[in-house]
Amino acid sequence: MSDTETIPEVSLKDLDPRLRKQVENAQKSADKNPTYAIDVCMGILQRNPGCLEVREILRKAQRRAKGAKTSGLTKFIGSVTSAPFAMKAGNQIKKDPKAVLESAEKMISANPANATAHKMLGQAAEALGLWNTAVFAYQDIKSLDAENMDNRVALGNALLEAGRAKDAILEGDAIMAANPANEEGQELVRRASVAESMERGKWEDDSDFRDKLKDEEASIELEQASRVANDEEVLEKLVEKNIKRIEEEPENLNHYREVISAYRQMGQIDLAIEYVDKARATVNGRSDPTLERQASDLRITGMRARVEELNKRIADDPFDADATSDLEKVSAELHAFRLKNARELVEKYPNDYATKYELGELLLEEGDYDGAIQEFQLAQRNPKVRSNALLSLGRAYLKKEFFDIAVEQLALAKKEIPLMNELKKEAIYELALAYELMGNEEEAIGEYKIIYQNDIGYRDVSDKINNFYAKRSKKA
Repeated sequence: MSDTETIPEVSLKDLDPRLRKQVENAQKSADKNPTYAIDVCMGILQRNPGCLEVREILRKAQRRAKGAKTSGLTKFIGSVTSAPFAMKAGNQIKKDPKAVLESAEKMISANPANATAHKMLGQAAEALGLWNTAVFAYQDIKSLDAENMDNRVALGNALLEAGRAKDAILEGDAIMAANPANEEGQELVRRASVAESMERGKWEDDSDFRDKLKDEEASIELEQASRVANDEEVLEKLVEKNIKRIEEEPENLNHYREVISAYRQMGQIDLAIEYVDKARATVNGRSDPTLERQASDLRITGMRARVEELNKRIADDPFDADATSDLEKVSAELHAFRLKNARELVEKYPNDYATKYELGELLLEEGDYDGAIQEFQLAQRNPKVRSNALLSLGRAYLKKEFFDIAVEQLALAKKEIPLMNELKKEAIYELALAYELMGNEEEAIGEYKIIYQNDIGYRDVSDKINNFYAKRSKKA
């Protein structure tokens, strides 16, 4: 949410009686005279943007005015023509989300199938704390494009904020069914499950909920559900409580998840893995794909912790032959496990482009450059890993000594990364290296200079620039 002051959500019955009468007339006119209903509702919403019931009547009138059915072409045209407004709205939401609400509704009046306008409405509603309005907006997008998983995540989060944890869980389950590796979906299910447990106990009705608890153990359990507890004693009590619950309800996966989460926070990865395996052995667990991913993630976490531990031993004693040998062995096991796991996930979920990127990185380490290139090319379809995929694709071409193609990819990566962050500096450095390997020193130095002007301490850029000017001085 932005720093903007929030607006309370109000019920129709809380409006002034004269306004309620206007709404009643608008509702009656929505079918036969939708234009009148739209004008009335828009006017009321300007002063009372938190009244969802009025917005629902408005939406009905908008659809009636434009016809109930909208073609795919209408949706496409709406998304294209509204793109400039959406870009402008991104900044406007932070400054004046209420104005964005009004602009979005005007765009929806022009085309009720305009998904971009509904998204603007949802984001502005979030900024104002109007979570039920945000839900309403994202549900409209869902009705237009049920396969839009980013919207499903936004809808699930809005449902959760609106206090509708059960509905949020259903959205999370739908996201996971489409792509079990979707981390946002996994997080949504986890948070919604915790919130649903709290709702069952009705503890959230009291701001000072500790007064309602019967004993210290229940207090610890509830607070753990609402925040991450770092105290080991608290976590141990949580584990003990949920292990007892597992004995009572062996098919309830939420109890296993609490135990797994607590053990993970305590750094007891082996025990966390043990309970993941127990959860996967249940009837419900066998059909829960998130547990499969969690099991592999935990094993990777455990091996990485072992690698870190061995590196520390070697740092303390560089002549520790056993630690050096063990490090080589564990590192090889970690790489092999990650590679096997990534291959299995890509085979199972071919549209999980983030995992394709991970597989590409592992293949690059293996020296399978063609295999890596194929995965990086596909991974570009995921906006979240596109820049990384372009950079890694350039590196793979460098390894194959396809310098001209590497330059094209790395130049594209440099262009697409807007800020001078570590990723952009990497892309520029690799681009300079490609020019250098091609024998194009002037172009290479031009790229190195860009980094030098922003971060003089980056890698060996300072040495390269100094050497270049030293050679030039000697020639002069």
